[in-house]
Amino acid sequence: MILAGAARPDVREGPNAAERWLQQEDALAQVPGLAVGFKLPGGRDRDHVAAAVLGEVLAGGAASRLYLGLVKGQELLLQVEGGANWPLGSPWQVEGPTLMTFFALYKPTTDARRVVTALEEVVGRIAREGVPDDELARVRTKLESDLYSSWEQPMGRADALAVAQLFTGDAASLNSLPARIRAVSSDDLRRVASTFLTAANRTVVDRRPAAAAATPAR
Repeated sequence: MILAGAARPDVREGPNAAERWLQQEDALAQVPGLAVGFKLPGGRDRDHVAAAVLGEVLAGGAASRLYLGLVKGQELLLQVEGGANWPLGSPWQVEGPTLMTFFALYKPTTDARRVVTALEEVVGRIAREGVPDDELARVRTKLESDLYSSWEQPMGRADALAVAQLFTGDAASLNSLPARIRAVSSDDLRRVASTFLTAANRTVVDRRPAAAAATPAR
């Protein structure tokens, strides 16, 4: 808790300087799983809302790029989910540094390196080309709809107002969030993807069933 009048501590973190990998064994796992995290600067950064939109483009359900590309398309994954500040909460519940995290269960017929390479290709396409207007409009509309839905119940609305007051000193700042979501452009997504979702800023945790862990991941 921060006392009234006390200076806020500086909790900023810079991006990783090099990719990090961790391989683990899980005696109870039936299929291998992979978590890939990228450092984000946090809720006060100018790109935070764009990062939230990008997370939705990449992993926001059955219409997302990763689901269509790696679950349905290449059939490397069994499932995928994630986004900005996932799974700790919504993107709007963080002020300091956080992660863009993606979690996937992948098929035993592939390996972690191939999955990460495929993820990199999906992200790289957005970094080069951006996102078409119709896709971006759909994602922004969904995020805004989810936001209003979370505010519909009094408890959700009270929580959102309390978080806005804590983070900005002005609960009414919450009213600007829908417009900030609508203002995110394809160029914003290109910038966020190329700045933060890089190999050097990437941490990978590969957890495989113990019986399969003897096979090198790369």
